Amino acid sequence: MTARQLRLALVAAALCLGASRLVRRSCGAAAVPAPASGCNVRDPAAVLDMLLHVLGHDLRQPNASLLAWLALRQTRSQADAALMAQVGGHARRSLRHIDDLNRLLHETRHAYRMRRIAMETLLDAALDRVWSEAGEVGIRLERPAGRLPCIGGDAAMLASTLEWLLASAIGAAAPGTALRTACRGHAGGVALSIVFQPADDAGAAQLARPGPALLCAQRVVARHGGLLVPLQPLEGAAAHAGWYLWLRRRPRP
Repeated sequence: MTARQLRLALVAAALCLGASRLVRRSCGAAAVPAPASGCNVRDPAAVLDMLLHVLGHDLRQPNASLLAWLALRQTRSQADAALMAQVGGHARRSLRHIDDLNRLLHETRHAYRMRRIAMETLLDAALDRVWSEAGEVGIRLERPAGRLPCIGGDAAMLASTLEWLLASAIGAAAPGTALRTACRGHAGGVALSIVFQPADDAGAAQLARPGPALLCAQRVVARHGGLLVPLQPLEGAAAHAGWYLWLRRRPRP
């Protein structure tokens, strides 16, 4: 069985497990308090939201338990530290993939609320959330100077997307690299670039690698009538890579 087939089988098994748990909860409704939100379990939308919640919990639980076991194991012996590090790294990567998948599934259920947003507020909040992560790996963050344009859109979805773009660029850049963010008004919208330099083919390929996180970010940008593309390094000593994001000032509803 290939890795892709195994992942699909795991997702299918989790869906079955979540559905069976949902059926048990529905059958025991008399003994279980009603959800705090007051949703109707006979409403298909409410059932789907509940299933997504159960699915996210069940997919995360094995990896979370494994990481907890590793933490206890490492306090007892350091003889197999290399193996423990490999297992822990695999579990953390698996958790990130599961979280990305959950975020993508919830995006399909999100009711977008388009409002006027200050780009400065969005960008500063995203930079604050990844600042410690960048410092730990020696990445220097550089913010654009001056006031930034305002845009229209869903603040929550755009904030999480900006945070992911910055975090993915930090993960692809080499230690000691400067990560520069530039923002300007352009063609009825706002152009934002997140670039690290110097860059190599490996770092650029990591950004362009398909997956649920990239698909979720592209769906969010598309809902705002925009465009998101990874930048490929050019030839020469000044090669750079990163992201190019264009958003409409007034997205379509």
